[in-house]
Amino acid sequence: MSKYNLITGATGIVGIHLMLNLLQRGERVRAMVRKSSDTTIARRIFAYYDNESLFNNIDWIEGDMLDPDSLHRAIDGCQRIFHTAAMVSFDKRDHDTLWQTNVDATAYLVDMALECGVEAFCHVSSIGALGHESDGVITESTHWQPDNTRSVYSQSKFRQEMEIWRGIQCGLNATIVNPGVILGPGTMGRSSQQILQTIVKGVPFYVDGRTGYTDARDVAHAMIELTLAEKWGERYIIVGHNSSVRDLQVLFAKALETKAPSIKAGHNLIMCAAYLTEAWNKITGSRNPLTVESARSMGGENYYSSEKLLETINIQFTPLEESVRNMVSFYKYNKNITHEQ
Repeated sequence: MSKYNLITGATGIVGIHLMLNLLQRGERVRAMVRKSSDTTIARRIFAYYDNESLFNNIDWIEGDMLDPDSLHRAIDGCQRIFHTAAMVSFDKRDHDTLWQTNVDATAYLVDMALECGVEAFCHVSSIGALGHESDGVITESTHWQPDNTRSVYSQSKFRQEMEIWRGIQCGLNATIVNPGVILGPGTMGRSSQQILQTIVKGVPFYVDGRTGYTDARDVAHAMIELTLAEKWGERYIIVGHNSSVRDLQVLFAKALETKAPSIKAGHNLIMCAAYLTEAWNKITGSRNPLTVESARSMGGENYYSSEKLLETINIQFTPLEESVRNMVSFYKYNKNITHEQ
């Protein structure tokens, strides 16, 4: 019997689409989750794609990535590891948790993968771990610049990558992918779902800025194909589209058949609101996603190249409009399921 593919972060947007893709290929999947994880979102997404029966083929295992014993139990009998687990936060109060979740846990995972002789390891990083280009295209070789504008999240993802490179130097067959903002069905309020949520709530403001986006299904496909091609010791940008935030919001509004944000919020206004919100968060202990670090990331004008990936594997990126329609379709589907329950 074939060995398992271990998925960390199995209830996240990438983890779920990875599991579905692997199961559709006839592969065995083991999903590592925390005791507090809610697997119902994975079941709903499988059902949305008309593959609910495959959900029952997942070998779920509870574990803590900071616990070597539970890591060993999870990895035992696994051929490949797809490491998608990570914490995303632009709140400085989460510094220690970000470091534990993104850096320390990855170090433990790399060590255990080496100890257990795992054959292949694919790590999901982020375009946030790449360097900046003031005027030009960002590629895999754009050097990282550690400066005061880097968020704690971005720093943690960079350090997380360093643990993978350490593993590679020690003989681990690993590759790294750097996706843009990942679009796809997922838990409302998390990651790219926040973009959808702002349109649903009718927030009238938009900001300037451009960044890279990619469909969750494309990320899963690329990770599996790169692993099968044994492209070790490399990193690959996965950005299907470079788009302005404004244009993406218009696409969401169109799919939802509602009004798009029409009032431009300048950088100074956003930063002022972020400082006030952060002060309020400290006083009340609340968790508003608008922070100084998240505000700084909104106005960037970044363009990413996926040329290296396109030259390496056979992939056709999902059109941006289709990714948006897919998210909105699942939002409506999930809302109906929730109401029925």
